[in-house]
Amino acid sequence: MLKKILNSLLTFFIILIVGTLFLTIFNYFSLLKPSIISILKLIIPIFAIFISSYRLGKQSEKKGYIEGLKLGSLIIIIFLTLVLLLDKFSLKSLIYYLILLLTSILSSMIGINRKKLNT
Repeated sequence: MLKKILNSLLTFFIILIVGTLFLTIFNYFSLLKPSIISILKLIIPIFAIFISSYRLGKQSEKKGYIEGLKLGSLIIIIFLTLVLLLDKFSLKSLIYYLILLLTSILSSMIGINRKKLNT
């Protein structure tokens, strides 16, 4: 069980790093407008958590929402630790973390239901 969560966490961070790398390249060469870059800064972690939770849900046997809650909570704890060490906590951060948690739960539920449809 821990192996599945760590595998999904690794998937999350790989997607996050690759997305951030592309975003940095686009920003460095001024290929995108600053407004689009700020939107992509919000969308990349949501996309990464969606993909990793979806994969976790497909690997789970039952109760995908619990698996999504575990993964989402773990990611939020990591992000919250970094925010508290490096920056100040705000209401916008809390809302963003709730969106990440809900994305994780819903995508894990979608993943486990897609698995049931394919069998």
